[in-house]
Amino acid sequence: MARERSHEDEEPRRRSRGARPATQGSLRNHLAGRVDPLTSAILIFPLFIIYQLGILLSRGLNGVDFVTASLVELADRDLANYLVVLSGMLLAYAAILVLLRRTESFDPKAFVPVLAESTFYALTMGSIILFVMHRFTELVPGLSAGGELSAALASGLDFLDVIVISAGAGLHEELIFRLIGVGGLSWLLAGMVNRGQALVIAVVVSSLVFSLAHHIGPSGEAFTFAAFVYRTLAGVFFALIYQVRGLAVAVWTHAIYDIYVLGVLG
Repeated sequence: MARERSHEDEEPRRRSRGARPATQGSLRNHLAGRVDPLTSAILIFPLFIIYQLGILLSRGLNGVDFVTASLVELADRDLANYLVVLSGMLLAYAAILVLLRRTESFDPKAFVPVLAESTFYALTMGSIILFVMHRFTELVPGLSAGGELSAALASGLDFLDVIVISAGAGLHEELIFRLIGVGGLSWLLAGMVNRGQALVIAVVVSSLVFSLAHHIGPSGEAFTFAAFVYRTLAGVFFALIYQVRGLAVAVWTHAIYDIYVLGVLG
C-alpha cells in the first residue's frame, strides 16, 4: 500500500513538474544557441512570400534582390505563371511544415520566441548605436534613431511600401551581407588566418560594404559620414546577431527595425 500511495503521489508531482518546464524549457532551448539553418529557412520564408507578392503592388524592389529576376524568367515574364510559381512554393512550404511537424523536427510555436527576440533587438538597436557613436566617435549626438537616416526613403511611402521594403531588406540584405558576407567570407579566410581573425575581418568588410551599398546607384541616399558610420555599426550589430543567434533572428530583426524606422519614426 505504501508503494502504491508513493506511486500515486508521485504522478501528480511529475505532471506538475512537467507542465511548467514545457514553456520555460522551450524558451531556454531557443536562447541556448543559434537557430539552425533548416529552422531559419522555415522561419524566414513568410517574409519571402510577403515580399514577392508585395512588389507586384508597391515600389519596394530591393537593390540586392537577385532572386526576383530569376523567378520572372522562370515564369516566362507572365504574371499568371509568376503567381503559379509562388503558389507552388507556398504549397511545398506547407507540406514541409506538416512533415516536419509530424516528425517533431519543427514546431510552429518557434515563430513566437524568434519574433519576440527580434523585436527586442530591433527596438533597442538604434539607441545602442547612437550611444556608441556619441561615446566613442562624438558624431552627431542629436541624430535620431532613424529620422535623418530614413527621411529620403520614407517620403511618400504608404503602409504597403513600408512592409514590402522592410521584408525585402530584412531577407535579401541579410542573405547577401550576413550569410554570404560574414559566413561565406569568414569561411574563405579561415585557411589564411585563424578563425577569430577571419570572423573579425568578415564582419568589418561586410558591414562597410553594407553601409556603402545604401549610397550607391540612382536610388542611393546622399552620402553623409554620420549616416555611413551609423549603418556600418548597424551592419556590425546584425552580424553579431547572425553569428550568435542565427540567420532567422538577424533577418527578422532587420525587417522589424525597418518597419519601425520607416513606418513609425519615418
